[in-house]
Amino acid sequence: MELTSVSTRDDDLTNKVETYGRAGVPVYLILDMQEEQATALWTPSAKGYESRLTVPFGEKLQIPAPFDCTLDTSGFLAPEEPEES
Repeated sequence: MELTSVSTRDDDLTNKVETYGRAGVPVYLILDMQEEQATALWTPSAKGYESRLTVPFGEKLQIPAPFDCTLDTSGFLAPEEPEES
């Protein structure tokens, strides 16, 4: 599971998807704090993952086996932007 930040987001959504899929990680969950959405990827393959489901924060995300559960994202919030002085 990844919780994105401004500095890691690109790598979390590209390189890690490909690397974890090729390594056979069964499910990769990404909480994209910048876009306020949750993504589950599964069915690992040589190119990354073959299956993906994305929902905005506030909706429920079905996470497939081996976890086979539902993640309620209604309590997730993007971090607040620091106030400029």
